[in-house]
Amino acid sequence: MMHKVDVVGLWVVLLSIFLIGFGCAATSSTAASFIIDGCTFVFEGSSIGVSSGECSSGIASGYFFCETGSPAISWATTDIGRGCSMGLDTYSLGDDFCCPSGMFCNETSAGSGLFRCDPRLAVCSDQSNEVDCNNTGCIWLDLSGECTDNARKKDCGYYTTQATCLADRWDIGTSGIGTELCGSMIDCGGKTFGVPDGECGCQWNATAPLGKKCQLSMNVTEMFYSGTPDKFECSNVYELGNCTDGIQNVTWYSSSNIISGFGSGVIPPECLGVLGCSSGESTRFCGEPIIKLPGISLFSLFASLFIIGFYYLLLDKIKYKRGFNLL
Repeated sequence: MMHKVDVVGLWVVLLSIFLIGFGCAATSSTAASFIIDGCTFVFEGSSIGVSSGECSSGIASGYFFCETGSPAISWATTDIGRGCSMGLDTYSLGDDFCCPSGMFCNETSAGSGLFRCDPRLAVCSDQSNEVDCNNTGCIWLDLSGECTDNARKKDCGYYTTQATCLADRWDIGTSGIGTELCGSMIDCGGKTFGVPDGECGCQWNATAPLGKKCQLSMNVTEMFYSGTPDKFECSNVYELGNCTDGIQNVTWYSSSNIISGFGSGVIPPECLGVLGCSSGESTRFCGEPIIKLPGISLFSLFASLFIIGFYYLLLDKIKYKRGFNLL
């Protein structure tokens, strides 16, 4: 027989679950994303997922690196270690690195094999040649002839030939613009889909217009299914305007095609929307993620914790009274 306290507890738990679910629906039509294979960090009070072998992007761009291993090794790039050298014990100026904007990968002592992101004194965009660019701790992008803070500010459209696109020297297809959902899962169209590690990358589309042939490609797969899973490919290429007063115009061109499943023959528009796979344009703060990961509202979280805490306080008082009556 269920006691009165047990019934109250059941209702408290159900109400808490409802509040959390309501908060998710209020902030986004998708559930909170989580990493499939990689590392999890805390940045400014939020959980940040980073795929194995990748540098963090989005709001925490360059602050963390997840070194491939069993288990994966988590690095904060501003701490001494192998974070900014991307898991390597050697690093040369001009190589790719993982650091926040305005910082460069600096060896802590000669031959130590340990590095840390330190502030850069010079401005990358002021460097007009490869030698000066590399000596400053910046990256020289030879295809565009520019010196940049890091290659993660680019999208796959940076590459202009099929060979450079598929080689992806700077790993733009896994950590550049538009890759925020790579290595994560989303809920949309009443199902759970994942973008597994290794299913994001730069792909060459020979039929696309000139300047848009190298595109970011993501394979999106239904995670829980019976029979044939729903699976589709999403491809994007971006055009970024200049940063003016901290604001940047962004235009993206998208295409998608069904790989398997989807008996209706249609990919749910909701899924295309949350993946940023519907052509459009918008403005963003310079450096802000183009695709924002959804989450749970703080109100619902705190409300749920309060209710659960109140329940256990009530339970403790009831137990105390029972014990007192037995005396």
